[in-house]
Amino acid sequence: MRKNSLYLLIGLLAITFAFTSCLDSNTTEYELTPDAAITAFSVGDITMTDTIKTKDGKKDSTIYYTVPASSYKFSIDQQNGRIFNSDSLPVGTKVDKLTTSLSYYGYYVTYLKNDKDTLWTDTDSIDFTRPLTFKAYALNGSIRQYQIEVRVHQQDPDSLQWTRLTDTNLSIPENAVHKAVCTPGKLYIFAQRGESLQVTSSANGTSWSGWQTVSLPGTADYTSVTTLDGQLYILADNKLYLSDDGVTWTAANTERTFDKLFAASPKLGELYALSGNELVSVSADGTQVSATGTANTYFPTQNLSYAVTTPDSNTSLERLVVVGTRDASLANDTTATVWAKLSNEPAWSHYPQATNNTYGCPKLKNLAAFAYDGKLYAFGGSYDIPSTQTPPVRLVPFQYLYESMDGGISWHPQTEKVMLPKEFLNRTASFSYVVDEHNFIWVFWSQSAQTNGQTEVWRGRINRLGF
Repeated sequence: MRKNSLYLLIGLLAITFAFTSCLDSNTTEYELTPDAAITAFSVGDITMTDTIKTKDGKKDSTIYYTVPASSYKFSIDQQNGRIFNSDSLPVGTKVDKLTTSLSYYGYYVTYLKNDKDTLWTDTDSIDFTRPLTFKAYALNGSIRQYQIEVRVHQQDPDSLQWTRLTDTNLSIPENAVHKAVCTPGKLYIFAQRGESLQVTSSANGTSWSGWQTVSLPGTADYTSVTTLDGQLYILADNKLYLSDDGVTWTAANTERTFDKLFAASPKLGELYALSGNELVSVSADGTQVSATGTANTYFPTQNLSYAVTTPDSNTSLERLVVVGTRDASLANDTTATVWAKLSNEPAWSHYPQATNNTYGCPKLKNLAAFAYDGKLYAFGGSYDIPSTQTPPVRLVPFQYLYESMDGGISWHPQTEKVMLPKEFLNRTASFSYVVDEHNFIWVFWSQSAQTNGQTEVWRGRINRLGF
């Protein structure tokens, strides 16, 4: 709301003179109100420019676009005299020339410009690169100050930001293969160290418990470790066991044996396993086992990962996607194999690689796949692309995160914003990974010459998922 300060000042002076001329010294005195406050604040839309190159990279073009800053709401803290936008403007937004709109009561409002108080108008172009002091003046001359801060994101909200934790005490030997899982508030790593399966855990990724031997009869399959509703599950000698801490395990209440534990449904509260050539669901306590389809020759048996997403078309459903590879002797496989199941479907379905789909998930070494930010991602080591070329075309290890936005049908390498750390490039050491409830992607690397003989702990998150 704009105030015409000049007209208001003239009117007030006229009233003052009128009272002075009409009232003698015995007349009642009139006290002007001390009230003044800014009650609403906003900034105008911002026109931005950017420079892009043509496809040949030889010519620059300038594009113009508008940041709808007027839609960003400002909060007013009257007690502490602060005005700020809780939702920051997009990264890179220029706030050095902003028009403003405000509502207030009192006499007039000023702001600091060139170290001097300047009368505010809604046509002023104001520099908010630093917090700025506004003053609301009451009719009696008293002043109420506000510090106005126009916040701008300092990080690209859509970029995946990685950090290596340098103060961790985790130690994973070079020759140990391992798998990471998590329950709310706790990370676990299960490592096969010789004939012994051991586990370590941490609440923050830096301070880890000492390695403890897993208490299980027979031979345990570390690749089958799965979590469901805060419980840990594993297969040992093809039997199902469950645990609260990863160390002490109890046999599930079933006589059924399983070849592979490959997925879990948080929505339905059940596990999924391979038993012979039958795909089955298993209740959390193991008492109920039901058929969910048949595993044909295209069902993956190696490098198994599963992901849980919510379909955009029906948010009440859950989509489970299993990604993995088949035996290396099946040389005709050029991509990973993908199976999927909706929570309202009775059976799993194979997603065959269509001949016209050249964007299948690459059959990467130690393939890792996971759900994140409503999409699917995959990464892994090297892969020789079948071709007639000599030498064969090889995908560089850990060069890309491959993204799927259609539930695992097509996968595309990401070349900006959502990428792996450059330090991962060309690595051959064993690794494990997990995504926690705070949207952090964790990657754990065994000791190797490529890591200077150290175990490395990396944590990444898309910036806006942490705002």
